[in-house]
Amino acid sequence: MQGRLYSPGPGRRPPLMTGRDDLVAEWALQLNEVTSDGRNAADDWLLLGPRGVGKTVLLAELGRMAEEAGFEVLSFQAVAHGEGLMASLAAQATDRLDREPLWERLTGWLGGVEVGFAGMRAGLDLHHRDRPARPEPRDARMLAKRLSEVADGVRGKRRRGGVLLTLDEIQVADPADLALLAAVLQQASVHHGAAPLLFAACGLPHTFAALKAAGVTHPDRLFRVETLPVALSPTDAKLALVGPAQERGVAWEPAALDRALAFTQGYPAHLQLLAAETWKRAPGPDAIAEADVEAAIPVIAGRLETATLEPRWDELSDREREYLAAVDLCGPEARTADVAAVLGRTQKQLSVVRAGLIREGDLVAVRHGRIRFASPLFAQYVRARYPQVDDELVPIERMRARLPELEA
Repeated sequence: MQGRLYSPGPGRRPPLMTGRDDLVAEWALQLNEVTSDGRNAADDWLLLGPRGVGKTVLLAELGRMAEEAGFEVLSFQAVAHGEGLMASLAAQATDRLDREPLWERLTGWLGGVEVGFAGMRAGLDLHHRDRPARPEPRDARMLAKRLSEVADGVRGKRRRGGVLLTLDEIQVADPADLALLAAVLQQASVHHGAAPLLFAACGLPHTFAALKAAGVTHPDRLFRVETLPVALSPTDAKLALVGPAQERGVAWEPAALDRALAFTQGYPAHLQLLAAETWKRAPGPDAIAEADVEAAIPVIAGRLETATLEPRWDELSDREREYLAAVDLCGPEARTADVAAVLGRTQKQLSVVRAGLIREGDLVAVRHGRIRFASPLFAQYVRARYPQVDDELVPIERMRARLPELEA
């Protein structure tokens, strides 16, 4: 759109925060309470949901709010087989040392700790590089103490705030790091309850399984869990489009909104991509029409197919492809018993396949015994790509033939 951009200006909220006002308001209260009463008033948040529902956007918004409230935010990005949390903590603390000497309380201790890709392993001395580092154990209690001291120092210097730790993609963090993190949060709560130290993270729906596999007991007691819906409601999806446009004097025609919602089905990641492409292509100056959306849809569909859908399809095994095709036939919200029936197998035989697809974010367990696609466009892609005839796969016609039996 000539002379306009589809993105929030300085100080504006991201367009897909619509529908999450209650969470944002509760987070504002949480920041205030932690500033006043420390971890005694803290709830460490865990945002869960499949890919593309806006977890990272929301986590970034929580961090931005914390910074505005005077908190120092240490942000971590978990990457499988990548840099560990301790190495990232050491780097971020050192970066802040020149600006605020109070970080010496943390870097001084980290300077003698062994830091590696999965925590404290390879020797590192932050202040005396030529002096051999003294090996120390992964001491959760000491790390909790140092972080709490820094949080107290931040609040004392600024007369507000504290320290917020955020972690994106928590489910892929090294198990040793997850165990250490849980222990640090517990130790801080028990021994440093007055310190303004807070934690927030986001991850896929199977995050609890990853935490338990790492040895974290009762993660449901450790975190306040907020599960983000797979799709925005029709009203919230339309508001996510209308709000940023109205701030710039642009209106979406009702037919354009309906077409955008029909294509994306409210899936946040695809809604945002379509909105941005539509905005770029619309001639404007003051309205977005249905034709503008229609022009953007093939572009976004092609981009998603090349970058996301086709590569994922190529990774799937035959059994996974069969299962996804059956979910599509029985959906949009499929009973796992029906999926097994159309495939001519038992639920037990398919449990490993189902669990793997949920773990990878292709499917979402809506409630007990019911599943659906995380991405509506992936369902459409599976429908189009599943071969009509293939000796290695259950024929789609055979699946369809079994559907009337389920209805009976």
